[in-house]
Amino acid sequence: MRSTVLALLVTTSLSSGLQQTAFAADIPFKAPVRKAPIVEPAYDWSGFYAGAHIGGAWANSALTSINIGTSWNSGGAGFIGGFQLGYNFQAGNFLFGVEGDFDWTTLEGTSGPVGTPLGILQASSSKNWISTVAARIGITSDRLLLYGKVGGGWAQSSAALSVVNGGTIWTGSRTDGGWLVGAGMEYAFASNWTAKLEYNYIGLSNAAISALPIVDVRRDIQMLKVGANYQFGDRTPGAATAARPSGEHDVGSLAVAAQNPIANMISLPFQNNTNFNAGPFNRVQDILNIQPVIPMTLNADWNLISRTIVPLVSQPNPIFDSSTNGIGDITQSLFLSPAHPGALIWGVGPVFTMPSASDPLLGTGKVLLGPTAVLLVTPKPWVIGVLANNQWSVGGDPNRASVNAFLAQPFVNYNMAGGWFLSYSPIITANWNAASGQKWTVPIGGGFGRVFKIDDQAYNASFQVYYNLIRPDNAADFNVRTSLALLFPK
Repeated sequence: MRSTVLALLVTTSLSSGLQQTAFAADIPFKAPVRKAPIVEPAYDWSGFYAGAHIGGAWANSALTSINIGTSWNSGGAGFIGGFQLGYNFQAGNFLFGVEGDFDWTTLEGTSGPVGTPLGILQASSSKNWISTVAARIGITSDRLLLYGKVGGGWAQSSAALSVVNGGTIWTGSRTDGGWLVGAGMEYAFASNWTAKLEYNYIGLSNAAISALPIVDVRRDIQMLKVGANYQFGDRTPGAATAARPSGEHDVGSLAVAAQNPIANMISLPFQNNTNFNAGPFNRVQDILNIQPVIPMTLNADWNLISRTIVPLVSQPNPIFDSSTNGIGDITQSLFLSPAHPGALIWGVGPVFTMPSASDPLLGTGKVLLGPTAVLLVTPKPWVIGVLANNQWSVGGDPNRASVNAFLAQPFVNYNMAGGWFLSYSPIITANWNAASGQKWTVPIGGGFGRVFKIDDQAYNASFQVYYNLIRPDNAADFNVRTSLALLFPK
């Protein structure tokens, strides 16, 4: 069970290598005999691999009607998901390889209306699939790979010009290719499993459609994705990378680690937030966050902690008495943190959000970027700290509104015998672009939880209830948060 769940972790996030330390042994009545430390074999990146990925894509889609003399940019953003195949050849610390991937996508967009001699027109566009083939060139440092990509990309696209509140006057659909550049990082967290974070840019070739009204189409696509690869063959001989069973850890220490957002421990939380009386029809909004926390060991002094949030959303419609279901915008945080902190545990780094929503109602359509930080202390039996970030829109669909959003999550946990704990961890948010009196959401409440084990697997379960003391109009008035996390201590 344990190995199966660990393998599932890599579908949404970066992950970490595991280490063991050997100590010197003293033999009585003889001179001390010092054993050589166990040196974990360097990771071998050479060979075939296959994997999968998810993420967000956004586009510029400029349509120009030559005979009307008017241009539109239908933009667009949406979810991408697919698979990749590749081969690597490692020479020292250098890596050379080739990779192909294929994505299904919900990327679509609509321009603003523009007055023309034919009436008020707007453009729309969509992408059905995207595929790339590229060379990879990178530098390795044992389990860490930093790489660049260059090659070609193809996309199947559709576009249309329509009269506002009227019919369609032109449609087109075609498959075009172009050039690709990209960059990413990949990390091996087990003998045959790696996980990656990657950015791609595809400049598609221009197209001229001769049917009236004559339309010139110029497009580019950008993608952010998180994914995982299975590396075929024996990549790390020996058992140095095996994780210790969680049964070797007491529930008290596991509880403290589980409450630390940047602990050096792989975990896979499933957190469900049920928000009541949301929207003009007082419907229920439900968000299931799949949010793995996975550390990467950079060296003896520093860790890089990856936190990914993949939301599955049921969103009330703001106009009709119905709900839209799908995936929301994926958020990725990276925290640089000391491997051996003092009394104050801290981590800082970037946070960014991909426009991965499968429907416009489920996301902002924007690429968000900003700083994030965690501070905490752990005086027994308490765990006290705060996680905070602010993100601004830096890209995405040009026709969607800009974003400037703040989040703070203070957390206070009181740990008791048997793995039980009391918890206070409200999620405070602010939309800086909203009108006065509509910016803040401030909840009050709390709950309880327990860390426990079934066989060798450790779990952290909790239940919390919050009332939104301050909230925008039509926001939910209270929230029930339930969570179950699988813990994988080193």
